[in-house]
Amino acid sequence: MSAAVPPARCRFGRFELQPDERRLLDAGVAVAIGPRAFDLLTMLVERAGHLVTKDELLAHVWPQVIVEEAALQMQISALRKLLGRETIMTVTGCGYRFALDVAWVGTEPAALPAAPRHNLPQPLTSFIGREGQISELRALLGSARLLTLTGAGGCGKTRLAMQLAVDLTGAYPDGIWLVEFAALAEPALVPQAVAQVFGLKDQPGRNLTQTIAEHLAPQQLLLVLDNAEHVLEACAQITDAVLRASARLRVLVTSRERLGIVGEFTYRVPSLSVPAPEQVPTPAQISACESAQLFIERAQFQQPQFVVTAGNATALASICHRLDGIPLAIELAAARVRSMPVEEVGRRLDQRFDLLTGGSRTALPRHQTLRSLIDWSYDLLSSAEQALLCRASIFAGGWTLEAAAQVCTGDAVDGKDLLNLMTSLADKSLVSAKAHGGVTRYSLLETMRYYTRDRLAQRGEETALSRRHFDHVLSLAEVADDKLAGDGQRLWLDRLDAEHDNLRAALAWSCTGGGNATEGLRLAAAVGWFWRSRGHLSEGRRWLSLLINATAGGQDNPIRADALRRAGLLAMDQADYPAAQALLEEALVTYRRVGDRRGIARALYSLGLVAMEQARLSAAELLFEESMALYRALGANLGLVLSNLGQVCQQLGNHSKAQALYEEALAIQRTLGDRATIAVLTHNLGSALSLQGDYPRAQAMLKDALAIWNELASRLWLALSLEEFASLAWRQAQAARAACLWGRAARLREEIGSVRSPSAQATLDTCVAAARAAMGGQAFEAAWAEGRAKALDEVVRELLAS
Repeated sequence: MSAAVPPARCRFGRFELQPDERRLLDAGVAVAIGPRAFDLLTMLVERAGHLVTKDELLAHVWPQVIVEEAALQMQISALRKLLGRETIMTVTGCGYRFALDVAWVGTEPAALPAAPRHNLPQPLTSFIGREGQISELRALLGSARLLTLTGAGGCGKTRLAMQLAVDLTGAYPDGIWLVEFAALAEPALVPQAVAQVFGLKDQPGRNLTQTIAEHLAPQQLLLVLDNAEHVLEACAQITDAVLRASARLRVLVTSRERLGIVGEFTYRVPSLSVPAPEQVPTPAQISACESAQLFIERAQFQQPQFVVTAGNATALASICHRLDGIPLAIELAAARVRSMPVEEVGRRLDQRFDLLTGGSRTALPRHQTLRSLIDWSYDLLSSAEQALLCRASIFAGGWTLEAAAQVCTGDAVDGKDLLNLMTSLADKSLVSAKAHGGVTRYSLLETMRYYTRDRLAQRGEETALSRRHFDHVLSLAEVADDKLAGDGQRLWLDRLDAEHDNLRAALAWSCTGGGNATEGLRLAAAVGWFWRSRGHLSEGRRWLSLLINATAGGQDNPIRADALRRAGLLAMDQADYPAAQALLEEALVTYRRVGDRRGIARALYSLGLVAMEQARLSAAELLFEESMALYRALGANLGLVLSNLGQVCQQLGNHSKAQALYEEALAIQRTLGDRATIAVLTHNLGSALSLQGDYPRAQAMLKDALAIWNELASRLWLALSLEEFASLAWRQAQAARAACLWGRAARLREEIGSVRSPSAQATLDTCVAAARAAMGGQAFEAAWAEGRAKALDEVVRELLAS
């Protein structure tokens, strides 16, 4: 007969908690504690070190009972007086965390479950009401493969979808994945937005939508597509493709309009419940209403002392009813409690929304209701706040304070007041602020951006602001282009990533009647290296092609030649050698016409790369030699040309000469601090040493290069590095290790849409075939699959540690 399991108890500080006996000891002496406080303490202690939300605590301590949050705060206060103020930490807007170390004696409570797979944002406010709708939607997703939540802007589609997704975490083995379209200006970029979530990239000769569909085909997951109305057709196409490819996939969409495809189930999101118009409510009655609950919580964010009383309950009921229970409208109204009482909020709504009198609001278009509310909120701003809010709408995907200073200041907006004005708009819930890479990034709600963009046009400032926005983006891109050739490359790549939507907006404006295609071409040329480095190959080619064609027939100039050269390199990266050759030859002709000797050297060098990719080694050598002669005459950096001459020698079998050229190039490049080029040269030198059998030095060089590429997040070069490490392992008779690395490199190339040159592919095929023969087909495939399944970070860590 087994021994009885001792009851669980725990110690923290001088206290001991005995849950089974419902007893708390202080230095061995029992202390008085109420039953609610005991239940609250037990839950916090069992989850020590972790956030426990207010909703979880309320449900645990007061099951099946509706209580105000003040009751929870009172119990927390009592526990702090008993245990010490530092024992229970407040997580603002979310809940509480038990801060002391807890030692369990006997049986510990079950460990917290592992975090499910998803990319859902952590909500900063509680979810109010809609329990019945959540239950309905869960049931619908059990049968409907495509569920679209529709409704007016601000009705709560996104928040409802996010809560539903959170509730379903763990229900889908392959996770729940969110794609946000709010900042996307071009429908053509919808596949890229979806691909980015799954780490997929363009593959030459393949449709990106099909690549996504094939990737998702075997998976059982929930795909959440948010704010689809402005990219409706593109969203419908990709949704149809993925659903046809996978029988186990579910798609949840939020949009003001249904997608209109076969198999779609549409659910119109209703407003929050509102009080009956004829009712004179008590504080308890009004607090039971969803819309009032939302108003109360959001008002307390602005005014913590706010409570519902007999004196303001009627005004609050009127506000909720007249705003038709629309969550965004109610949140904007609640934000005003910071500066005025509820009764005045109600009076202002009565004055502003004269079309809504008589309780007939449901007959009006919901968009007009939201616009009226934003009109009212807008009219409460100072003239400087109004001007700044409208001008900020020119940004796409957000902005920094520095960007606002360059684009939005002047006349009504004094630069000295900019920070205070931006903070004021954030305090009023009109602008959101979020830390990003050590810098505060601001953004507008989608609906607010549309509204303020219309206001900007009414102010007669849209053309001037579009011009200033374009100039700012162009200046940023050109500074970044210069910086990407020296120190701080990762910083500037990340910065351009953060501004990608602004880059797209500026390029789009340059293609319109108000813009200038020649300047747009200048911008596209400046971000060509960014597109290459971060794998936006197809997008870069599309913009460059559009603007090159738009400026055809114009005067030759170095900017056009630069754009042609960058377009040619992007085509080469996708193994489109005919297009690359034609673009680079046109670039060379243009550089010669304008007498740009440095440009001529760059074009010759780029043509040499295309020749080398195609294994036309004699032609490549001649082009590199001609380019180097020009660079030498100009006193310019010869590092990359020497490196590529080394590659030609290496491919011709002259490894010692290749090594000498790499070492000469590396010595030059180290003095300039261009880490990306240093990594290329170090990698090439490691490859040459490997071919000569100097494996220890080869491994050291390859590790140095890998460390830099990992720092720069250069996925293309990480793939090349894994392949070279695999070759090194194969040469040292480590066939299984080589197969693992080849497998992971192959997966990475698929994800970024990269294709090897024909000669590199032929060399790899020979090595792979030999390794397969040495290991046996089954063992080789197992090792390949093992490597392919590994996380990239894990593989990199293992290589750097070896």
